[in-house]
Amino acid sequence: MSELHWEDLRFLDAIVRAGTVADAARDLGVAPSTIYRRMTALEAATGQSCIVRGDGVVALTDAGRALAKVAQQTRRGVLEAQGAFRAKETAIAGEVSLTTVESLLPYLAGPVAELTARHPITVTLTLTDRGPSVRDREVDCAIAIVQRPPPSCWGRRLCKLPYGVFGTAEALARQPERLWVTREEAERSSPESAWEREHAGRVAARAKFSAVVDLAAMGVGVALLPRLLAKMKGTLVEAAEHRASVSHLTRTAWVLTHEDQRRTPRVAALVDALVRHFEGFKEA
Repeated sequence: MSELHWEDLRFLDAIVRAGTVADAARDLGVAPSTIYRRMTALEAATGQSCIVRGDGVVALTDAGRALAKVAQQTRRGVLEAQGAFRAKETAIAGEVSLTTVESLLPYLAGPVAELTARHPITVTLTLTDRGPSVRDREVDCAIAIVQRPPPSCWGRRLCKLPYGVFGTAEALARQPERLWVTREEAERSSPESAWEREHAGRVAARAKFSAVVDLAAMGVGVALLPRLLAKMKGTLVEAAEHRASVSHLTRTAWVLTHEDQRRTPRVAALVDALVRHFEGFKEA
């Protein structure tokens, strides 16, 4: 047995959080072969098999689960310590991180440009449907579509997000029936997905949320979308006959941060910039 290194545990933690070696490698910015080398080193250090190698998806052995728990606790401890130090900062400078869905990228250019023009700040953006966690201090801020901030998170409302059914003129006029683009099965429990199951006709494609917007804009089919996101796609037209049935789906966009980080200058500055720029979308 050799010495156990935290860096190897960090790679194991990344695998657990991502679910696959390929996704973990992407999150860490390394090649999948690097992940496997780290796991080999971890197993050599412990004398135990930690993962069951298969077709991409990784299963943990008993030893792997025990080490993954240690890795998670260590990561959270490091992030808590880092957060405590950052909470004492006074300068609006350095790096601040933000995650949200890819579809909102066009609405981030304004606040990011304003913030970085005024202050020596670098904004790190993670654009994904399932981003890093504010609650676990993996990211400073997140724009999320939720009813209210979750426990241990603090948030400010950005805007209401009423929904509509949108498609290109050709998709709306398609005969003998319209084709639909709907959310992937992973979102099956959402109110939007429930509406789709009740009202959508023939489904041409299922995709993650951000891809639904683009597929609808390209004419693949009609889709249930927040008006704010449909508005930025010049090819999309609303199907007025669905307005009554989607009226109850109005959601709220929040900018969230950890309760401990809300007064950190760089975080507060990012939150303020986002709120200012989203003011104009309240009636979208």
